[in-house]
Amino acid sequence: MSGPKSHYDLFGFDLALVGRYFRDGWAEAATWPVFRWMRPRSPVRVLDAEGRVSTRLGMSSAPVDVKGAVSRSAVELPESLILRRSLVLPRLTTPDLEAAVALDARSASPFAEGDLVWGFDQSLADGSDALHIELVLSSRALIERHLAGLDAAGLSFPPEVWAGGVCPVRIRGFGESTRARNGAAARWVIVGLLVLGFMLLMALALTPLLQLRFRVVDAIGQHGALQEKSVPQIKLRSDLMAFNVSLERLDGVVRAYSNPLVILDELSQFLPDDVVVSALEFKGNTVRIAGQANNAARLLDLLASKPAYHEVKAPAATTRVPGSTKEYFTIEFKINRAEKNQ
Repeated sequence: MSGPKSHYDLFGFDLALVGRYFRDGWAEAATWPVFRWMRPRSPVRVLDAEGRVSTRLGMSSAPVDVKGAVSRSAVELPESLILRRSLVLPRLTTPDLEAAVALDARSASPFAEGDLVWGFDQSLADGSDALHIELVLSSRALIERHLAGLDAAGLSFPPEVWAGGVCPVRIRGFGESTRARNGAAARWVIVGLLVLGFMLLMALALTPLLQLRFRVVDAIGQHGALQEKSVPQIKLRSDLMAFNVSLERLDGVVRAYSNPLVILDELSQFLPDDVVVSALEFKGNTVRIAGQANNAARLLDLLASKPAYHEVKAPAATTRVPGSTKEYFTIEFKINRAEKNQ
């Protein structure tokens, strides 16, 4: 019978475990060679099973020369105090692997449940995708009795407890706080360096943009200053344009009317001597004359024969002057536009 279905189940995938999968994925990635530099090995002062003191880098069996203070200490147990087991397990996530190894340690331990301490190291088995597990078992009481009888000069307490070998195995439950503090400090230093490097990269990437922005802001400021300096010239240009518009309007008004002096001079030259002009009126390019003449019809033909005058007509009837041979006339004509430019 199947168990109750989780509220976070989606097509068989438990969404509640997304965070765990993400954490396990990063934990596995941290073991890749490309990311090992992010887990620096801190120096450890080690007292081996034969009573010799050496300094090593991390969980290593090779001594090194380290200058400066060493904050971590470890004690290697004699082989008589430990039991070793070898396991081959499939590749599991970290919590599942921890649970599987703990179960095997409890089932194979000759010690009481509360007295059991253990540790393990893992590596990929040759030619397969399985994990080779080296499990180390011991008794907490035996280890504490062994530590109490040591001459631990030069070691800081509480020390870590290792099972020796080419690849030492750390027994859990001893010196955890010191190791955790050192690891956290190293991680914070690495994180700080990464953040600093990222900020420097961002600064390098943003420098051209900031320079371009500075140039744009400077160009805008110079443009604004130039506009302020050019305000009087712009006002003069605006006044000049308004003056030109006024001149164009005035020229249009002037062009709408004939030149009275020119027309008066022409009429005085070609009108017969018997013509008496009593009224001369200009309205736009229309001229109206009124007066007396011996032959008003002949005067109308004379005006119509001039190229500069057109639409020559008599808006009123011609009448005879009482007691005289003259006639009253009124003649209206328009001036040719070419004539207005004279």
